[in-house]
Amino acid sequence: MANKLFLIGATLALCFLLTNASIYRTVVEFDGDEATNPMGPRQRCQKEFQASQHLRACQQFMRQQMRQGRGGVPALDDDEFDIENPQRPYLLQQCCNELQEEEPVCVCPTLKQAAKSVRLQGQHGPFQARKIYQTAKHLPNICNIPQVDVCPFQTIPFFPPYY
Repeated sequence: MANKLFLIGATLALCFLLTNASIYRTVVEFDGDEATNPMGPRQRCQKEFQASQHLRACQQFMRQQMRQGRGGVPALDDDEFDIENPQRPYLLQQCCNELQEEEPVCVCPTLKQAAKSVRLQGQHGPFQARKIYQTAKHLPNICNIPQVDVCPFQTIPFFPPYY
């Protein structure tokens, strides 16, 4: 009889410990810092990209740069791209305003997504796609975004073969 009580008590204690450990593990997973959770920042940036209406002005500026054939990197000492210049092109100013509203950690991921959207919206060859990504890569520097200079993504993304 004592053996049965001991066995039942040990089983209940084991169940209690497993339940307690499971609850603790769940709390740690859900209360973890977003910076240590790789899906946290990505999802937050995705939401910011959608909330900022997909950086519409930045996408339009990328298209404009591609059509003008400037190579995607405006001269930083050029007066028309000076952040304080009132003659600064309207689209670039709107784009910079959109980027200023982004969290610094999301600036490059949202720009990359905007560049991808521009690339996929048209029939762009590799040369035009390179200009789009080159422009996107340097926009944080042009717009003087704090904590971001140049986005680290590749300017020539992988292109699947055409069939």
